[in-house]
Amino acid sequence: MTDTLQILRRDALALLRPPPSLSTAEWIERNVYLPDAASALPGRMRLWLYQRGICDALDDPAIERVSVLKSARIGYSALVQGIIGSFVANHPAPIMALQPTTDDARRFAVDLEEVFDASPTLRGLLTPGEGDRSTMYDRRFAGGSLKFVGARAPRNLRGHTVRILLMDEVDGYEATEEGDPVALATERTRTFGRNRKIVMGSTPVFETGPISRAYAASDKRIFEVPCPSCGDFSEIQWSDLTWQQDADGRHMPETVTW
Repeated sequence: MTDTLQILRRDALALLRPPPSLSTAEWIERNVYLPDAASALPGRMRLWLYQRGICDALDDPAIERVSVLKSARIGYSALVQGIIGSFVANHPAPIMALQPTTDDARRFAVDLEEVFDASPTLRGLLTPGEGDRSTMYDRRFAGGSLKFVGARAPRNLRGHTVRILLMDEVDGYEATEEGDPVALATERTRTFGRNRKIVMGSTPVFETGPISRAYAASDKRIFEVPCPSCGDFSEIQWSDLTWQQDADGRHMPETVTW
């Protein structure tokens, strides 16, 4: 066989080889790009260790629900966008993204579309939904659908069956005459049984709010970091942080120690 034929054979076989099996975290870091207008760190998405832990839990077939009790501004919404991208590209299914209000759902839809446009692997995968309804809240892709819903409009939950449910800031959801939005949305996944994935995250507003109850019902994983001195792992809490003050009594963040 000539060198040319060997090269052609090699390249042809390479095209038939299935893509490497990647975890959700690995796939996001390889394929999801954040646009300039949406992030202080635009470009290819890089996950923090706690974000990777959320993805790893999502990848576990034995885990149906992932509940994230979090502080503000830790990249949860951006991570959800990456997770949606991974499902759209690799595991198509009916997906619902639930936000506190319709305005929040609209902003999230706009932000997600910008992420898809900035990511070559995702660009062009979403198409407008069918019918005369607003395509802003109803998108289609090969093998699945994506719906953006506000929790204050529970009627929008009716008639939808989804396998992937992603909920953001659940402590901001308001119960209506039709019931608890979290329960109503979760009911939309019942058809899929153990094959469903229910992800909810929120900064806690109430001591016994939805995210606190969901976390209490979980295995209560905690993100811990190693002590730079002894190496023991612990959770960072405000009570363990100390810092100096200047002559005027103002805190000096650069002096903080744990």
